[in-house]
Amino acid sequence: MSKIIRKFGVAAALLFGMTVCVASQAGAQTTRYSVFGGYSYGTSGAFLPEEAPFTLDTALNGYGAAFAVNLSNHIGLEANFTGHNGTSTILSEPATYYTGTQYGEDQGVYTYAFGPRLFQNVGNFSLFTHFLVGGMHVGNTLRDTCTPGTGETCGTPNPEIIKISGSGFAFKTGGGADWNHGRWGIRILEVDYVHGQMLNAFSGDGTPVSSLTMSTNNFELTTGITFNFGRSL
Repeated sequence: MSKIIRKFGVAAALLFGMTVCVASQAGAQTTRYSVFGGYSYGTSGAFLPEEAPFTLDTALNGYGAAFAVNLSNHIGLEANFTGHNGTSTILSEPATYYTGTQYGEDQGVYTYAFGPRLFQNVGNFSLFTHFLVGGMHVGNTLRDTCTPGTGETCGTPNPEIIKISGSGFAFKTGGGADWNHGRWGIRILEVDYVHGQMLNAFSGDGTPVSSLTMSTNNFELTTGITFNFGRSL
């Protein structure tokens, strides 16, 4: 993980440095505060028991929000939140002479992180990168539905439901570009790499789960609306 973090950090620092050199004058005013809200598309590593006979759908839709306090024309502090959810049928075996099985999954991944934000205004655009640390919460509901075959019966309960949730550490880094028009703006695109490390995991009845996959590497693509307010710096 440390090598990946170093590579992203070096790339982000080089990008920011090149931007500052090219943009000798910033065309947009920097205000003290900035808020963002919008849509986020996320990938998800498979948080599930090792004995599960399938892999999860890794494409999730969700939302993102952020609040930034700008300390200067280039440096700020950011609080960032994203939530991604998905529902899918993962594996389906139709009933013939034997019982059929259908596996389904509801998944939620929530990340909240805080840290420094570097940015540069170029005309009406603002380019930024950030390095954030915080927490991640993951919740999975796995459904095993039985379809009786000829002369066969299904056990109870049907469907069988397994609930698993876990919480842990998260690291997020990436960047993006905003287009500003007065106080309002559009986040054209934000791309982030997210690493999650689970510290604990529990089943629906509160039993600790030791076989949960304990780490994940995800990516997020986010877009939406920004609003800048407060005095100009």
